[in-house]
Amino acid sequence: MNTISVDNLSNIIQKKILELHEEPEFQWDPKRTTYKTDNDGNPQIKIAVGNFSLDYDLWKGLRNPAVIGLHPVGLEQIWAYYANIRKDRVDESGRQTIFQIPQSFEQAKKNYKRATIVSVMLPFSEKLVQQYIQSIKDNPKTSSHKFARMYNDVNLMINKAIVRTAIELVNGENAVIAMDDKTVKAISKETIPMVQQGVSHGPSKDGNYPQKSIAALLGLGQFGVSRIIFRDEVENGTVTRYTGPIRSIVIFDKTEPKKNGEDGVIYPSEEWRQFLFKLYDYTDPDPENNSYRFCSYIPLNDAGCGKCVKICPSGAQQNSMPTPTGEYSSEVKQQTHRFYDEKIQFDYASCCDDRGQLANLYPEWSCARCVTICGSEGIRRPASIRNYYKKKEELTARAQTSP
Repeated sequence: MNTISVDNLSNIIQKKILELHEEPEFQWDPKRTTYKTDNDGNPQIKIAVGNFSLDYDLWKGLRNPAVIGLHPVGLEQIWAYYANIRKDRVDESGRQTIFQIPQSFEQAKKNYKRATIVSVMLPFSEKLVQQYIQSIKDNPKTSSHKFARMYNDVNLMINKAIVRTAIELVNGENAVIAMDDKTVKAISKETIPMVQQGVSHGPSKDGNYPQKSIAALLGLGQFGVSRIIFRDEVENGTVTRYTGPIRSIVIFDKTEPKKNGEDGVIYPSEEWRQFLFKLYDYTDPDPENNSYRFCSYIPLNDAGCGKCVKICPSGAQQNSMPTPTGEYSSEVKQQTHRFYDEKIQFDYASCCDDRGQLANLYPEWSCARCVTICGSEGIRRPASIRNYYKKKEELTARAQTSP
């Protein structure tokens, strides 16, 4: 495929997901679809696409263990992993050698003009999410094996779908890397020193490549105060909310970076990044920033939400966010070890301890209360949704293709 566009990519990914239904592992209940579908039964995937020069720093201004980690994987590490797998027996001058020599990133910058990142969400079934929330209301201590199966099912589906999509995108002139769970872990392990992985890196549970932050950078969705990415759209006068697992594909090719808006492919400019930084700073309740936020934790012209805080059984959410006025409670302020450059680390200890203990006791147990309550009952803001997409179009349309 020579043309990279949102529509073309959506069609390919959708086709790959539908093909998976032919395989036994995804035929557990033919009457129940685990992901969100349209009226024709097709998966309602959501994607965003951005392209960058190879000198672009994905994580400029974000290397903070309270945000995306101190040692996030960037384009150079992704290339290093790919090149090491695809190394040849010719040195840089073209001479035969017994050694296998991976192509350097400097060589890649001579061969390729840009890197394109495709961020994909496969939203959870709205019906199953609502059923799960109802079961929790009936018994706050319970879980649901059906929800746990849906969660695992959708995650496995999106992993497989992006790998198969990546294979289809290979044309002999590009380099394509599917950033599924397996590859993210491999890249983190093979390109990042051991002392910069895991808890020495920061809050990225599956490795050093934060999929959610990529999705936010490309405008796929927004971070709520809960640190969860979700996407809101106004459809026929009502708001539809999408939540689900996120994966991505990275493509190195020989096309010059496109101007923003062409085929839906954006170039995340510095102005766009600064807008996002302010948007996701919930210690800043500025009404101007708040007027673009999907998350209604901070009140605007409506009541505040905070349902993810109230439903969290471990208290991790409450212990990880400011009040709706932008201040941290006195209890949180006393935990100075959790702050870095005035940014607070999420309370993964409480969250993981609570979930981990129960998951070890009951393999089919799942928490996901913050995700599901947000997806099913979180307060929506139609005006903010419209403002956000209008702002995205405005900022990306006038951006220049420079780092």
